[in-house]
Amino acid sequence: MRGGRISWAAGLLAAQLTAAYTLDLGSTESIKSVARSMSEDMMSFYTGNQPGGTPGLLPSQYYWWEAGALMGALVDYWYYTGDTRWNGVAEEGLLFQVGPNNDYMPPNQTMTEGNDDQGFWGMTVMSAAEYNFQNPPRDKPQWLALAQAVFNTQAARWEDQRCGGGLRWQIFTWNNGFNYKNSISQACFFNIAARLARYTGNDSYAEWAERTWDWMVDSELMSMKTYYIYDGIHVENCSEITPYQWTYNAGAFLLGAAAMYNYSTNATRREIWHERVDGLLNGSRVFFTGDKQDIMTEVACEPVDLCDIDQQSFKAYLSRWMAATVKWAPWAYDRVKPLLESSAIAATSACTGGTNGRMCGLKWTDHGKWDGSTGVGQQMAAMEVVLANMIQDTSSPVTDDSGGTSVGDPGAGGSDIGRTGIEFPPVSSAAKAGAYVDPILGLDSFLEGLRAFNSHRLLDFYASRLASCGATHYSITLGSWVLMTNEVENIKAILGTSMEDWPIAGPRLLATLPVLGPDSIFTSNGQAWHKARAMLRPSFVRDQVADLKCFDRHIRNLLAAIPADNTTFDIQNLLLDMTMDSSTDFLLGYSTNSLTEPSPEAQQFVKDFEYASRESAKKARLGPILYHLPHRELRKAVRGLREYVRFYLEKAAAQNEKGEAKERSYVFLDEILKANPPVDYTVDQILSILVAGRDTTAAALTAAFYFLARDAVAVDKLRSEILAMGEEYPTWEQLKQLKYLHNVIKEALRLFSPVSTNSRRSNKETVLPRGGGNDGKQPILVPEGTPVRWSTHAFHRSREIYGLDADEFRPERWENLRVGWEYIPFSGGPRICLGQQFALTQIAYTLFRFFRTFQAIDSRDPGPFLARTNLTISFPYGCLVSVRRA
Repeated sequence: MRGGRISWAAGLLAAQLTAAYTLDLGSTESIKSVARSMSEDMMSFYTGNQPGGTPGLLPSQYYWWEAGALMGALVDYWYYTGDTRWNGVAEEGLLFQVGPNNDYMPPNQTMTEGNDDQGFWGMTVMSAAEYNFQNPPRDKPQWLALAQAVFNTQAARWEDQRCGGGLRWQIFTWNNGFNYKNSISQACFFNIAARLARYTGNDSYAEWAERTWDWMVDSELMSMKTYYIYDGIHVENCSEITPYQWTYNAGAFLLGAAAMYNYSTNATRREIWHERVDGLLNGSRVFFTGDKQDIMTEVACEPVDLCDIDQQSFKAYLSRWMAATVKWAPWAYDRVKPLLESSAIAATSACTGGTNGRMCGLKWTDHGKWDGSTGVGQQMAAMEVVLANMIQDTSSPVTDDSGGTSVGDPGAGGSDIGRTGIEFPPVSSAAKAGAYVDPILGLDSFLEGLRAFNSHRLLDFYASRLASCGATHYSITLGSWVLMTNEVENIKAILGTSMEDWPIAGPRLLATLPVLGPDSIFTSNGQAWHKARAMLRPSFVRDQVADLKCFDRHIRNLLAAIPADNTTFDIQNLLLDMTMDSSTDFLLGYSTNSLTEPSPEAQQFVKDFEYASRESAKKARLGPILYHLPHRELRKAVRGLREYVRFYLEKAAAQNEKGEAKERSYVFLDEILKANPPVDYTVDQILSILVAGRDTTAAALTAAFYFLARDAVAVDKLRSEILAMGEEYPTWEQLKQLKYLHNVIKEALRLFSPVSTNSRRSNKETVLPRGGGNDGKQPILVPEGTPVRWSTHAFHRSREIYGLDADEFRPERWENLRVGWEYIPFSGGPRICLGQQFALTQIAYTLFRFFRTFQAIDSRDPGPFLARTNLTISFPYGCLVSVRRA
């Protein structure tokens, strides 16, 4: 392999990248040194080897599968460097999570475990066997046997009845995604099968690999023309493909194809797999961008800053498997190595963040800039791509016949074959799996809850019930049984892993239906919701989010409206006007101009909007019976809202048809009109985005000013950071660099989340991970039709998560605080707010321009903290402040 190195790479690139790292890709010692530091930073996120930690688990914001991938990174680290520092941690984690049947189906994960989750652990132990990683004690399960167990359980789940084959994403019927067959589940299975065939010489594994490949092609999830691999299909419509492409799909299939090439002895089959490896290498070029198209990029989410915590790690696996491919398909070296070199240089140059000045970011194409993100995924990806550049110096993976020492078991995993559920002990119908029941029941409880719903004490009411009855309990709210929960794992399941079991329903739906209609993105479920989100999502790509010109005119109007002579004024009202102006400008192309000279029609529109929001929320609080009482004034206000939006919709359609020039280059309405949706459907979506874009942004900004007006030290720190930039009109990229500014925003959103409570309703008998048993830590069986409610407000003030000062405004807490599902101001999971980055950008830009203009802001309201809850949260008596000009 050494002789195959491309000539220009000889003694390559003693590149002075940053103060954090100097990487010389021509020196193995340099690569090892950088990888060693990266591994230390990566493992700083791992708590499984700490007192009280669970071996093999990452903190709660990370799913179980990524912990398995992390164990694989530790095996890789040893394989490339020979450094054994993490071997004990890896062995301990890999053995602790095997489960009672030694097949990576542990009881702590089977409530939410999918085939891809199990598959990642299987691929890691497969690597341990191939690399002759230190074997476990003889009385423990062995690496090869564990990989065989994963294969056996998954082969038994292969399903021909729906879509002609394939594995479902989820294993258990109650999990969100059980009706989805995704490519990564097939990729993991194919990868393990192909590598088992090579390792053991057993052709049965190869037959399963061939079968999986053929199904991917037949289902058109893999294109034999481009070798692009798409995300998946729903079993209800096998021809409707979800078209996203991810690096880990390409990588897993690439390494499996290389294993099949290496395994094949028949010349014809060998040539077929040679072509397939080449095809996948060609297809993977879609993931390389930058000036020379040679830097690895997660193209489906990274350019628009929408990569979630899972997707932030995906590049680690393409790096890992691209490099490993050349051991079994040597001709691929000259194609792979330049890409790995360029990506390693770019990745390392972005490792300048965090408190130690060397944490790695997600984006490698930003010309040496750290993008502000940190996490296990970012560290793992950077380390893997750096290590991959030593692939020519590593030993070839072994087999049973070439030095492999791991002991196998062809029948492993048999005890779990065919298991599709979990057996629960009998439970009483009253408590349903032992959840605590609020003892304050009956009329008094109903009246207490009703008074809270119709006052400014609702958030305190929820917080007090959760404090006295526990994080998960049944209660009577508005005369109906409700399951209250503030458990991280439950909220993750409801919003994320089991979303399809928990549609929008209850007070949240009732409060929005009168204004938004039944087809809006906020009131629909299932395929109707998927359709709405697919139509709206392209309108929130980075180019629109980063266009600060959309905000600037309205922020200038806001600054001009603020009295600068130390006069008391209500900043909440001004912010509501500004966000209405900017939202209608962005959405419709025409602003209401509430801060300057609104037309009579615009004034009526704003009046109708605020009235409809307030009254529909009131109706929702009355309960399902009184909700249906007639409300003529509300219907009139909603009719006025829809007519106003329809006017601009028809105007935009006419202008587009005539090809008339627009004042602004981008208007949201023009984009969604390209899909030619029905008029009323379009109005529903416009009003949905308006509710989100206007009220929530105004609430977040008001909260920031509320807290800053009471914290002169924070204002001084914030202004110092803003003024140090030296720019009056920063770019979007420059705004992202202001760390204290973003910490202020995070803290304001934590203490005053715009959507302070939320609810769902189970559409079938299902399970939540926490709330049952004597200790409340066991799974809880939830009957069909059960309403569930949680308080983001109380959740964000948890002392267990945020410390004893959780009720205090302290932006500095975010300097070292890492949270996942413990912090959800924009919700989470598939229904996470589409406009999150749009809102954060507007908030950041407003604060930046405000504190460039004004030196100080002082509170003029000595009263207690109060919050009013309608569709969103607000201060019931405004936010009274005064300012001093700089």
